[in-house]
Amino acid sequence: MTTTVLRLCFLLGLSLATAGSAIAGMYRWVDDEGNVVYSQQPPPDNRDARVIAPPPPPTESNSLEKTRELNKRLDAMAEERNQAKEEKRKATAEQQKREERCTAARTNLKTLNEYPPNTRYGMPDGEWKRFTPEQRTKQINMLNKIIKENCK
Repeated sequence: MTTTVLRLCFLLGLSLATAGSAIAGMYRWVDDEGNVVYSQQPPPDNRDARVIAPPPPPTESNSLEKTRELNKRLDAMAEERNQAKEEKRKATAEQQKREERCTAARTNLKTLNEYPPNTRYGMPDGEWKRFTPEQRTKQINMLNKIIKENCK
């Protein structure tokens, strides 16, 4: 028990000693070669050195407000990125649907143009149907319109 107390006292003393030197500031001096030296230790040969005080710590309310403002801006930027991703996803899905409609319309138009007028055609609901000449012309016109709108 006493060794633990001694260790804690030693660590506390050591941390206080190092904290004092960290807060002390910086030393600035010119060495023998004319170079400006900045150090946390005073010059080794007791030459003139200027002590540079550390900057004052930021005020709590100011840094807290800045942090909150920064977090708001970061949240807004993240929301904008998410919206852009969602818009891109929707645009890609719409483009894919247009391409599917285009492919289906071209296939159906090719079928209507290549087969004789009295051919039976399979409908999407599973039934088979023969088109009258008017229905066939109407279907061809509708498919041409779909191709014009979706195939670019």
